[in-house]
Amino acid sequence: MPVLTLRTFQQSGLIPVPPPYDESYVRRVELVRALMEVGGLTHSDTRRVLGRLESPETSLHQLLGVIQYALPSAGSATDDADWAQAGERVRELAEARQWDVSPDNPAWRTLIQALVVTEWLGQGELIRPLLAYAEALEKVAEAELCLVLRQPDRETAATRMVNGTVIGDTVITALRRLVHEHVSTRLCAAPSTH
Repeated sequence: MPVLTLRTFQQSGLIPVPPPYDESYVRRVELVRALMEVGGLTHSDTRRVLGRLESPETSLHQLLGVIQYALPSAGSATDDADWAQAGERVRELAEARQWDVSPDNPAWRTLIQALVVTEWLGQGELIRPLLAYAEALEKVAEAELCLVLRQPDRETAATRMVNGTVIGDTVITALRRLVHEHVSTRLCAAPSTH
């Protein structure tokens, strides 16, 4: 890691000065780097996450929630009938799947916005497989969280959460597109035409 980056982290109060140069320091640098460079968090959001990390009252579950809520996401609420209808659909999905999730989760707004946009575009059929997505992603989320919970300490778990969430989003999208090609080839019974 460049010395200038380390100095910036120190000057921002994100890593200790003087550094202890031990394993805890390496873990802290990795976490700060993951939060800012992978997760896209600002210095102030990173400080807030680190503050919760250092608080003995913050459970690991709460810490993972703080990280997830801090990660940038699309979607801003509007006060119209389309938004309310899509919000009700998301609430019904969460209830049907018996999910313990909050409407305050930024992903909730992102999903609502995606549902609204598909309706605006006259593409409502794109969200018909919503239940199939939910079922498949429950397995993915369980596998990911099991990896996070097996980490030896909170900082490593937090780093894994950031990297796993951001990189995992990309991996899931890429896999879905690969499987689209596979299924299209199978269903259309045509040779691949890359």
